[in-house]
Amino acid sequence: MKFKTWIAATAGALTITLGGSAAAAFPGQPIRFVVGFPPGGSTDIVARVLAEGLSRELGQPVIVENKAGAGGTIGASTVAHAKSDGYTIFLGTVATNVINPLLRKELNFDPIKGFTMIGEVGFYTNLVLVNADSKYQNLGALIADAKQRQLSYSSPGAGTSPHMTGEYFKILTGSNMQHIPFSGSGPALTALMGSHVDLGFDNLPAALSLVQSGKVRALAITSTTRIKELPDVPTAEELGVKNMSVDAWVSVMGPAGIPADRLSVLSSALLKTLAKPDIVRKLEDKAITIKATRPEELQDYIESETRKWRGVIETAGIKPE
Repeated sequence: MKFKTWIAATAGALTITLGGSAAAAFPGQPIRFVVGFPPGGSTDIVARVLAEGLSRELGQPVIVENKAGAGGTIGASTVAHAKSDGYTIFLGTVATNVINPLLRKELNFDPIKGFTMIGEVGFYTNLVLVNADSKYQNLGALIADAKQRQLSYSSPGAGTSPHMTGEYFKILTGSNMQHIPFSGSGPALTALMGSHVDLGFDNLPAALSLVQSGKVRALAITSTTRIKELPDVPTAEELGVKNMSVDAWVSVMGPAGIPADRLSVLSSALLKTLAKPDIVRKLEDKAITIKATRPEELQDYIESETRKWRGVIETAGIKPE
């Protein structure tokens, strides 16, 4: 009996020890990194650079999975309803966690409470773009024409940062423009190059190579200062569009309820990744300004962004659908 008791006690102790080791070994399998937009767009570009760095830091493959549609909300919903075990993460954006939740009446997730915030990655500016052969040689000429007749503008989709940039631009300039949404930056920029729209708004990473190659022209950027990638392109504010400051941010998050110890591992890995010289170089080469933050800072930032964009949407008279 004593021998059996000893065996049982030893087995119990062994189970506890192994259980503790298993918990400490997170992650013990590949991690799914969901992106709510198609391959090739700005968000996808950032995710693939991050996946490379996170894979090294975590010692497990971080696999990008594109779940495109509905302005990124399909991907967001997928993650919000995934297991809270740290093995599914999401590249959240101002579109997926702020703008679309304000524009869509029925979402099956809470854009803030439905997620565990892991950390902000950074941001990039947006561009006011025209076809290479467009008659609009400067922003002033475009605005003047848009006050006389209705122009059409493209974006990567309803509820995206470029869409809201276009609406904000309309408010600040008193322009008459019709939004033409596309399913991603690729189709939107193709439409612009084909002169199917008068102008376009898009994220810098997606449009940069086309601007640099002369296939489209950037009339202005929406950041507060000029950028090194396009030093000759003025800011909209320089050109008289006061308060035209819009940046598109990207952040890493997971389903609500990720255990604190696993969140700590993920947050630490993200901060270390964003400090690696090769990752910094790759992101900056794609025109991303890095802004690494901790989970609590990201939570506060998303709440402040929600207040800002709610005001823009109400002023623009955009009704939730």
